Amino acid sequence: MTPNLAVAARARQLADEAPGGSLTRRTAGCVVVAYSTTQTDAHARRVLADLPEDLRAECHTLADTIAAQLQEEGS
Repeated sequence: MTPNLAVAARARQLADEAPGGSLTRRTAGCVVVAYSTTQTDAHARRVLADLPEDLRAECHTLADTIAAQLQEEGS
């Protein structure tokens, strides 16, 4: 699984667990779309660039958190 697909898979879990309409669900959903349709972190962040600034910042934070967790788990 490529790193982007791993981030997307973890974000999908978070989105599925979050209450409907919550910021967590919206953020995780955006990360799922951006990371499952791209091959690099930089490209995924470009996909997220058109989001409102507050949502985009939440997406970047979530993606960074997930990536760090995945890296820790792989160590």
